[in-house]
Amino acid sequence: MKLKLILSILAVLAVGGGLAFYIVESGHDPAAETAGGHGEHGGAEDKHAEEETAEGPHGGRLLTDGDFTLELAIVEGGLPPEFRAWFTQGGQPVAPSGVKLSVELKRPGNVIDRHAFVPEGDYLRSPSEVYEPHSFDYTIVAEHAGRTHRWAFEAPEMQVTIDAGAATRSGVVAEVAGPATMVETLAVYGQVKLNANKVARAVPRFGGIVREARKSLGDAVQAGEVVAIVETNQSLATIEVKAPIAGIIVDRDVNAGETVTDGATLYTIADLADVWVDLNVPKRDQARVKVGQSVDIHADDGGVEAQGKISWLSPVSSAEAQTLVARVVLANDEQRWRPGLFVKAEIALAEASVPVAIKESAIQSLFDFTVVFSQHGDLYQARPLELGRRAGGFVEVLKGLKAGERYVTENSFLIKAEIGKSGASHDH
Repeated sequence: MKLKLILSILAVLAVGGGLAFYIVESGHDPAAETAGGHGEHGGAEDKHAEEETAEGPHGGRLLTDGDFTLELAIVEGGLPPEFRAWFTQGGQPVAPSGVKLSVELKRPGNVIDRHAFVPEGDYLRSPSEVYEPHSFDYTIVAEHAGRTHRWAFEAPEMQVTIDAGAATRSGVVAEVAGPATMVETLAVYGQVKLNANKVARAVPRFGGIVREARKSLGDAVQAGEVVAIVETNQSLATIEVKAPIAGIIVDRDVNAGETVTDGATLYTIADLADVWVDLNVPKRDQARVKVGQSVDIHADDGGVEAQGKISWLSPVSSAEAQTLVARVVLANDEQRWRPGLFVKAEIALAEASVPVAIKESAIQSLFDFTVVFSQHGDLYQARPLELGRRAGGFVEVLKGLKAGERYVTENSFLIKAEIGKSGASHDH
């Protein structure tokens, strides 16, 4: 029994040792590939990962080639990000004026940025901004004392690769960013009213008894048409009351057999070929609203739409509501806009053409940045943005994305989630 137990233990140890050897010999360490350096005079390609990603005294990345060391950092500190570089040889500082340094950055989409350096203090700096995202492949060349040192490595961040088929099944859609006309609008509410310039009253010249009231509410009448007969009190003669204009009976205040006074309103007639839409402009926006501005008008239920222009602004504001009336005269040949109807509207305050605009629905928040995700084949890259005006579901891009680039417009939150799961953080 003891012999069998001993043999079993030895077998387990043998298998475990072989497996451990396999892991050590064949294991893949991505960190070991991130910074390989070699020079024309001697190479240093077999560096350990901890040496290649070591941090220097200035918080930058240490790159070595023999006894020559470069510390390269992206310095921000509230200013546009820039490269700074420090050098040592044999552990001793190297004067920056004695080194010629260039850094080439290859971004997703094969965009190449080249940075030259100038001496400043005890370091070299690149005057060009290292704009976000700081996700690129580095090619670095340093010339010193007749020797050339080269490094090349990848430094991706805030990106993820998703197979095209998986992206399609997930509903991820990308479109091309480009120029747009941005129209800044102001949302207001209002009410349809009778055009007071096209309202008239049918009245008797003399008081008496109404013998006939010929029209009902909503009836159409012609100018000069008899709408009522009145027997006067003085002579008992009958007189005709005629419609002064053509239109629709919008109010009736008479019945046969009633006694009416001189000049009493029997019918109110309105020409509904056009109506007034009185919009209530809040106090804070009154200075931006002008006569002539275009207005899109919607019935409050969203069913009926029309366009017009502001033709009149009230000279006084409402003391109670602190609002200003902006009036649109709206054609109403089909009588769809009925007086009394509440409406909502957008007043076009300003219009501008911008070189780059994106859909507002594409924007996400990631690592304290406002981003969209650019598409480069199966690669999706977070692009921090500086945004401008917003209008009509679009946003102006001031910085971070160029016209002609593809960006995710639908289901961009899925890309954000994948980047979060992959751990592709924003880390310099």
